[in-house]
Amino acid sequence: MFKLRTFRDVLVYAALISLVAMLPTATFVHFTTAFLPQRAHAFAMLLAIGLPLVIAFPVSIVALRFLKIITDAVTKIEDFVKFDALTGVLARNYFMEATRQAFGAGGALLLVDADHFKRINDTHGHDLGDDALKLIGGVLSQTMPADGLVGRIGGEEFAVFLPLASREEAVAIAEAIRRALEERGRLVADRPVGITVSIGVAETASQPSLAALLKQADIQLYRAKTSGRNRVCASAEACEPDPVGPRRMRVAEFRTAGHLAASE
Repeated sequence: MFKLRTFRDVLVYAALISLVAMLPTATFVHFTTAFLPQRAHAFAMLLAIGLPLVIAFPVSIVALRFLKIITDAVTKIEDFVKFDALTGVLARNYFMEATRQAFGAGGALLLVDADHFKRINDTHGHDLGDDALKLIGGVLSQTMPADGLVGRIGGEEFAVFLPLASREEAVAIAEAIRRALEERGRLVADRPVGITVSIGVAETASQPSLAALLKQADIQLYRAKTSGRNRVCASAEACEPDPVGPRRMRVAEFRTAGHLAASE
């Protein structure tokens, strides 16, 4: 389908539509008036060419302009629904649906949760908290392979789906995310915030459904939180409990996915 990005596109397509409208008429008139005197034949051809151009071109411009306005409005609505307005990553519903479609081919899921985010909001205010979320979303998007999916599924909770990735590959990417955020999150809006994230990793190979995959990733996220935060967990062996003891957590329920995500 053709795309109308600028008014120049409208003019080009209007000209093409006018030519398409003109050619059959001109061809028909040419062969049916060829026996007429040359002046009469020329006059008939002038009408056959001129009238479609005079009528079709302005009508096409008006119609295509309306089409462009409608297309632009639909695109804006789709973007508003598809993307999280604050962070620019996929909104939860779109992320879940895209992950559900990619689940059958295999891959790995990361649940990424900002550590002590309530403390950041309480200490520095919600505006800086929003800046922190934008930073997290930006780092996730920049760290992803081309086919990776990034979504915001809760307040400070993000998810990443890596199609066809093994657990080892997913852990490597999760570690890259964790290190990047630890480094870039030291300062937010020139204030010493010290953002870190905990990440739970699960792969599709051992899970029968998306809901089970989400649950397993959430279990690993919980282990990352209780074993000290600012770490990646993909198995119980990789994340020993913090000797100080598990910290108090808030549990957010994701009803449509049927899983729990642990967060500060």
